[in-house]
Amino acid sequence: MNDSQNRRFIEIMIGVFLLLAGLSSIGSAGVAALVFAAIGFWLISRNFEGARDLFQSSASTPSRRYEFPEEEVGEDDETFVAVQPRADQVYPHALDSVRRAGLDPSTLHVLPVDIGVMAFSADREPVIHRNIPIVDDVDYIQPFVQLRLPTKAIGRIRFEMIDADGDTVFAHENNQQLQKGLNLISPNARLPIHDQRATGNDWLLRVTADGVVIAEHRFSWQESASKAMRRHINADGELSNEIRVMMAENRLGKMSLDDLLSEQEEEEPPQRRSTRQS
Repeated sequence: MNDSQNRRFIEIMIGVFLLLAGLSSIGSAGVAALVFAAIGFWLISRNFEGARDLFQSSASTPSRRYEFPEEEVGEDDETFVAVQPRADQVYPHALDSVRRAGLDPSTLHVLPVDIGVMAFSADREPVIHRNIPIVDDVDYIQPFVQLRLPTKAIGRIRFEMIDADGDTVFAHENNQQLQKGLNLISPNARLPIHDQRATGNDWLLRVTADGVVIAEHRFSWQESASKAMRRHINADGELSNEIRVMMAENRLGKMSLDDLLSEQEEEEPPQRRSTRQS
């Protein structure tokens, strides 16, 4: 509290004292009581605005606002970056997920405006995947959804992830206190990814609010280079026939016509070569 606020506070207290003293002694003190009451009222009125600012500054606390992972534009994976969301931002793929759940986005009070998966690898920053495939050598994945509400609400939000075989490989449900506006929600659990997961085709992320499915989002996988190489090497460490053919085709594609003719001459039988020369 600075000097100006101290002065206002003291004047307000004096004004309250004079006003109360004047009002309580109007019958006995007569005109003096009215003068005291008037002075007290004047002191309170003059400092009213300052008193309001004082009480507001002492009672106010900083409010917390949600931060939201926004994609970084580029050709590679979307990088997890915390930024302040725009209230009017709605991702088209989120609306598609609502329609896939059989709902009309224009009629929903609880509207998913963004949905996707965060991928974690070793000690690197998590990567946001909305529409781009997830490389199948990541360590963990964690779903998220951003909901927009017209008012505060309390309810249960459930996340499910269903793999390419139709098996539910992840399910997590929690009570949520939702605020008016944007709410970023993600379960406090992750799904470990390993070689046994069915990552050959698309997976489904399903979000349910109080028993009602509000979004179904499909996301895909991309085979990593290391897995692709292991797939073409047999147990004995030899290359598969497919890789051998590819390497041979690649070598032939880079050879010149002179190289092909020279190799052809080397492969011809000696008798045929001497006949052609004569």
